[in-house]
Amino acid sequence: MSSSAITPAGYRAETFVAPAEQTFKLPDSSSVTSVDAESTITITWNESKVVFTPQERTVRVSPIGIVNDNRAVSEKILLLSSPTPVTTTILWVAIYAIWLRKNEDDVAPVTIDEQISNASELNSYLLHTGLGFLPDRTDPKTLLLSRPAFWQAAGAPLGLSWLRDPIPSVAHSPHFPFPYVQSFTRGEHVLTTHPLRPPKPAPGTTIYARYINALNQLLTFTHIDASNPAHFDVYTRWQNSDRVNVGWRERGDDEHHRAYLRDRLADPHIMGFIVAWDGEPAGYGEMSWVKEDPMGTYVGGLGDYDQGTHLLIGEEKFRGRQRFTAIMTSMKHMCFLREPRTDVVVGEPRADLPIIPRLISYLPQEFNREFELPHKRAVYFILRRERFFQAAMLY
Repeated sequence: MSSSAITPAGYRAETFVAPAEQTFKLPDSSSVTSVDAESTITITWNESKVVFTPQERTVRVSPIGIVNDNRAVSEKILLLSSPTPVTTTILWVAIYAIWLRKNEDDVAPVTIDEQISNASELNSYLLHTGLGFLPDRTDPKTLLLSRPAFWQAAGAPLGLSWLRDPIPSVAHSPHFPFPYVQSFTRGEHVLTTHPLRPPKPAPGTTIYARYINALNQLLTFTHIDASNPAHFDVYTRWQNSDRVNVGWRERGDDEHHRAYLRDRLADPHIMGFIVAWDGEPAGYGEMSWVKEDPMGTYVGGLGDYDQGTHLLIGEEKFRGRQRFTAIMTSMKHMCFLREPRTDVVVGEPRADLPIIPRLISYLPQEFNREFELPHKRAVYFILRRERFFQAAMLY
């Protein structure tokens, strides 16, 4: 079942149609091949192979109890089979390949071939992680895979999630998010209680990685390391350029830039990172906990776990709609992944920047209003979790 083609004025998701034979990379850089031959999809990863074959039998994919029977939609069930053993990791990778092809569908009906020796275990994995659910409890072997659940990293195996260095580490606390402990921030523009924030990964750590199929490149975010010339030199060049300085206004000498990055590293509410395509630096971004950000003081109403983002694209060759959309979407994705209690990710760019219309059309976020900050008049954007995982261009 596909999402409605009707979208709020402004945002228009680009269509991506996967080729008959598609190869993409996982965050660990291993390659996956997916072949669609007359609707039978064969996925190969390392020495493993999984096949999804459409059956004649159909199942209702419209929500039961919501959609009237006279307008309910049914689709053919996909039979998941394999000539090789299937682990939960292999199954997750295969589902990844399916959602890259069915990127406009909300759900996909599937049943696991009983010839697979651990079919019961795989079925339990799908149900217990939320990757799939039962549309009809009288048929416990037919599930609906959920695309929004998948992109929230449901069931993601260790080492394959797009969030590369989660805090707390799964090695330390595999089952729980960072605990709620009340904390307090008092500053020139901030006076608020908020949850204690988790420690940041060490500078130089890759914090997010995702292969962008429309561009056939791996996008990575790496916690900026000011002591690394490969990071610092490009950062200072970008901030000192005329184009970037229009928006960021951080032009200065090396000591000015070192002080800025030193403050960012010491501040628990914000983290800066280098944006790179296939390892080549392209720009700089920041993500923050906005309740204890000055923005929170002037906007009001922000939740304990709401987050915000900023971005600059420094390299001219990495500008353009597809790359900009992929980076902005990935930044929001990273925010939602690192904290499941985050309901919204917000933005507050200067209202007079020419990028504002693109932010409206490239992301499924709400233009809430314009408002005043001490140093600028800003536009307040709100991106909600449910809307993001329903409509964001994650392909």
